[in-house]
Amino acid sequence: MSWAERVLNTLSVHGHRVTGPRRAILEQIMHYSQPFSAEQLFRDLGGVGGPIGRATIYRTVDLLLGDGWLSRVHWRAAREASNGHDHAYVAVEQGLRHHIVCRNCGVVVAIAGEQIDVLASQSAEHAGFIYETCSLELYGICPTCQLR
Repeated sequence: MSWAERVLNTLSVHGHRVTGPRRAILEQIMHYSQPFSAEQLFRDLGGVGGPIGRATIYRTVDLLLGDGWLSRVHWRAAREASNGHDHAYVAVEQGLRHHIVCRNCGVVVAIAGEQIDVLASQSAEHAGFIYETCSLELYGICPTCQLR
């Protein structure tokens, strides 16, 4: 089952409508190998006069972000992808909020972070906070760029 199918199944189970535009948005997201912005998604799906309106795309991105199917990334290439905004998005499996980002080509890989979550929870508790969640970005050079 593809990422888009898993997302659609989960949306349906949680009472969200599974529409043609949502399917198209999810299929387009699966084609990105680097961070993308909502505006880039809008342009790639036809832009002004295209079959899917900007509001639908932004609402769907917000829904996917809130449900954990997209993760926001902050870094130089993300700003370029989002036309100067401070963030862009990557598709992830629910619960994966940590990433390794290649500083050279911009590829983003989601990573499991159980140990990171334990450390964050302990740190929050030590500071008197009630831990809720965390997101971590690691930066380096991917295997492909290392060969160049």
